[in-house]
Amino acid sequence: MRWRFWERGVIRRSEVEITPEEIFMDAANAPGFRQEMHEGRLERPVSRRTFTFFGVAVAVGFLIIAGRMFELQVVRGDDFALRANENKTYPIAIEAPRGIFYDRNFERMVENAPSFTVVLDAGDLADDGTFRDVFTRLLALLGKTVEEVADANNVPLDALAGEARFSRASWPGEFFIAAGDIRSEVLELQARQEDFPGVRITEAGRRHYLLANAASHILGYVGRPTKTELAEHPNFSPNDVVGKTGLEVEYEGYLRGARGEKLIEVDASGEARRERFIVKPDPGKDVVLEIDAGLQQFAAEALGRHVRAAGKRAGALVAVDPRDGAVRALVSYPSFDPNVFGRSAKRRDVEALFTNPAQPLYNRAISGGYPSGSTIKPILAAAALEEKIIDPKHAIFDPGYISVPNPFDPSKPTIFKDWKELGWVDMRRALAMSANVYFYTVGGGYGDIKGLGIERMKRYLERFGWGNTLGVDLPGEVPGLIPDPEKKKTLRPKDPIWRIGDTYITAIGQGDLQATPLQLAVSTAAIANGGTLWKPRVARAVVDEERRPIREFPPEMIRDRLAEPDSLRVVREGMRQAVTEGSASALNDLFFTSAGKTGTAQTGAIGKNHGWFIGFAPYETPELAISVLVEEGSGGATDAVPVAKEVLYYYFTHRDGNSPLTGNGATSTVNDQ
Repeated sequence: MRWRFWERGVIRRSEVEITPEEIFMDAANAPGFRQEMHEGRLERPVSRRTFTFFGVAVAVGFLIIAGRMFELQVVRGDDFALRANENKTYPIAIEAPRGIFYDRNFERMVENAPSFTVVLDAGDLADDGTFRDVFTRLLALLGKTVEEVADANNVPLDALAGEARFSRASWPGEFFIAAGDIRSEVLELQARQEDFPGVRITEAGRRHYLLANAASHILGYVGRPTKTELAEHPNFSPNDVVGKTGLEVEYEGYLRGARGEKLIEVDASGEARRERFIVKPDPGKDVVLEIDAGLQQFAAEALGRHVRAAGKRAGALVAVDPRDGAVRALVSYPSFDPNVFGRSAKRRDVEALFTNPAQPLYNRAISGGYPSGSTIKPILAAAALEEKIIDPKHAIFDPGYISVPNPFDPSKPTIFKDWKELGWVDMRRALAMSANVYFYTVGGGYGDIKGLGIERMKRYLERFGWGNTLGVDLPGEVPGLIPDPEKKKTLRPKDPIWRIGDTYITAIGQGDLQATPLQLAVSTAAIANGGTLWKPRVARAVVDEERRPIREFPPEMIRDRLAEPDSLRVVREGMRQAVTEGSASALNDLFFTSAGKTGTAQTGAIGKNHGWFIGFAPYETPELAISVLVEEGSGGATDAVPVAKEVLYYYFTHRDGNSPLTGNGATSTVNDQ
């Protein structure tokens, strides 16, 4: 229809109709109209030839598809059906990869090697005859003997005599057969599952400790859970791998992930055709440590070498950062190889470790309590200054002994010896030369000097971290022991009375006093840093797969202001003098400055003294505090100082600051403290 516009702007329809032809004509005459693009398309018909070609193509396509379907379903249908029946799909449980330990420079300290575990559930088998058949076939396929399997499952061989050898009652309900990189054997088990009812297969990682013996007392080891552990942890299964000692058990909750499951399709020849996850395992979280792996390995090697060369039996070493309490190295000798443990651990190898008289599983660094010898003297010197017992410049004459009158028989005084006559000594020289007479005097009192007495001695020792656990993130730490009159009644019921002699021998680190190498390292760090006692910590952070922190373990102060700055300055000067001219002078030729104190603690056996050294470096700006113990040696200067010298030299020639966590241009979200 046609529209008209009246002058008043009102639109009206006329009664004249518009035909389609007029529309096409208007379009043809419109400005810029292209006939080949518009009009031609509307008016030109599709040819019959095009329709014919398209129809033939569709028909040929249908014929090809129909022919292929006929071949697959009719001609080769039976063959494919047979092959489909022979291809079988089996589920395999997948243990979650256990978290990795990294050192402070992000060097791996442990790895997870590929591994499968095969167990047999005797409860799934109908009778002993079936059990015998399945067990025998399983042993043959995996190359195992009954004795080896019994050993791995702690089944006594004498319980397997005669018919009991293949009796279900002689074996646990579900027991371990083999583990390792046995993929081909696993695939055969899957392909012949009808021959192996009751067999369970788990894919998991086998723990491999890269530093082996050098870090075993830090990292610990893993193994299968005991009955007690299974009862305490309902989420554990008998064939799980769980932490047993060290950081492995301390951070089990982070290291342990969630297991998954996948399907493996195996053809008739035993070849795996394809695999797909049903549930993907959730890996455990990684843990970044404060440990310096290079320092740890070197310290373990140096301590072991010196102990063996001296013909001694054991020792320990702890190195901490006095600025924040971070543990850089922790060594206990003798040690053990944690790679011995695990799913396939042989009982005889494990028993050899537990029954070894040298006690390689014993962590002497945190669990060993020893008389401290003269390493107690720096703390008592600080206590004497704080309590105004003596002026540091006041000299005491040391004739090599003190004599205490016997009130019952004046002709038989009690003699307390020094290691030699030292003449006049003030506090700094007393520390440098380790003068016993000086510390008998300031500890228990002698002549006109009253002395601290056992109660104040104990209070200051506790203030510096002795007599209590420090809270290090390792299992097995002991508090040590600071004797006093009440404890003596329990420790020595046949001689329960506390005498002045008990105070004297405690003042030089003898008697019933016990301290751990960790406590000595941490208290030395507090002296070095000016009076702050830091909680020692081995782990820095738990991180995800992209090394982003999930949980961080920042420095934690136990207490500060242990003593006035001037008091600790005098103590440090005395320890410095021990290096420049005293009992630790072997350190004086190093290219950096250091301070220290030796100790020799009697064990009761002639010629078998615990040799100690404590120290820190550099003297002006301490970065590392260290304690070294050699059990039943000859003395601190001869046994412990050489070890400390090597370890300190290594540290100050190998610290390069190129850690991804400490900043070398690399990015990290975990900051070095």
